[in-house]
Amino acid sequence: MRRGIAVVVLLAFGVAHADDAPAAEPAPVVPAPEVYTPPEPMTPAEPVPPIIEPLQPIHHKVDHRVAAALTLTGAYTLFGGWMYLAWYRQHKPLSQFKWGGDDEPCKSTFSRCGLIGWAGDTTYAGGEDKFGHAWSTMSLARGGAELLYQWGGFGRTTSMLVSTGLAELLFIGVEVRDGFFFEFSFSDLGGDTVGALAALALMQWPRLDEMFDFRVQYFPSDIYLRKLSGSSPCPTGGCSRWNIAEDYSGQTYLLAFHLSSIHALRDMEYGTFSRFVDLTLGFDTRNYKPPPDAASMAVPKQQMFIGISLNAQGVFDWLLDDHHKTARKITHGMFEVFNLPFTSLPVLEHDHSPTGMVMGGGA
Repeated sequence: MRRGIAVVVLLAFGVAHADDAPAAEPAPVVPAPEVYTPPEPMTPAEPVPPIIEPLQPIHHKVDHRVAAALTLTGAYTLFGGWMYLAWYRQHKPLSQFKWGGDDEPCKSTFSRCGLIGWAGDTTYAGGEDKFGHAWSTMSLARGGAELLYQWGGFGRTTSMLVSTGLAELLFIGVEVRDGFFFEFSFSDLGGDTVGALAALALMQWPRLDEMFDFRVQYFPSDIYLRKLSGSSPCPTGGCSRWNIAEDYSGQTYLLAFHLSSIHALRDMEYGTFSRFVDLTLGFDTRNYKPPPDAASMAVPKQQMFIGISLNAQGVFDWLLDDHHKTARKITHGMFEVFNLPFTSLPVLEHDHSPTGMVMGGGA
C-alpha cells in the first residue's frame, strides 16, 4: 500500500515540474525545394549588319603652283613689254643718269610746298601721276596675290608678301630706267610704296577691305582718241599710241567707302540699296597730260570732290549671288579696283588751275 502511494506521489511531483520546464523551440521550417524548370531553348538572334557609311567622293586638289607662277611671270613680261612700247621706244636716252623728280621746286623740304609739291599745280600731270603709281602697284599686288593663293594654292601670307614685293620691285625698276630716259622720281617711288602698303593692309584686314576701295574710273579723253587716230600733234616721246596710262584727262581716282559696311544700315528692311552706293573722295586733272593742242586754248585744271558713286562690285555680287561663283569672283575682283565710266557724281567740288607754266615730263 505504501509502495503504491509513493509511486503516485512521484508521478504527481514529476508532472508538476514538467509544467514548470521551458517549452522546446519549434524546429525550423525547411522550404520545399523548388521544382526545376528547364529554360526554353533560345532562338539564335539575327546577325546585326555592320554600319558602313557610304564612301564620299575624294576630291584631289590639283596643284596649280607651277601654272600660277608661270602665269604671273607671263603677266609681268607682257606688262614690261607694254611699258617699253608706251614709254621708252620713241624716247631717246639721256646722256647720263638723272636724279631728282617731277615735283614743284621748293625752297624747303618741310614747307607746305615740300609736303604737297608732288601734287603741285604746275607739275606735268598735276599730281595725278602719283595716284596712278599708287593704284597700279596696289592693283598688281592684289591681283597677283589672288592668283597665287586662290588658284595656285600657295599660303595666304606667302602669296601676299611675294606678290606685293614683285609689284614694288617692278616699279623700282621703272624708276631706275626712268633715270636713263626722264629722271628718277622719289615721289613716284613714294606713290608706289603707298600703293604696296595699301595692298598689304587691305589683304591683311578683311574688315578694312569691306569698308574701303581705291578705284580708278576711266574713259578715253578726246585728246587721246585723237592721238590714236594720228590726228593730234604732240612732243617727241609723248606720241606713243600705247601710252594709255598717261591719259590723265580720262582718269578719276576714287577712295570709296561702302555704305554696306555699316551692317545696321545694310540689314534694315530697305537696306539693300547700301550695297549699290558708295561715298567717295575723288581727284582728277584735265588738260595736263596728254598735252592739249595749242589751238584749243584748253586750261589745265585740278579737281577734288566729295560725292557718291555706283558700287558695281555690290551690284554684280547681288546679281550673280551664289549661282555663278566663277563669274562673281571675276567681277568682284575687277570692280575692287575699277569704277564704271560716268557712274560717280560730285556733290561738293573744288577746281583749281595753275598760276604758272606747267612743267614737261612723263612716265
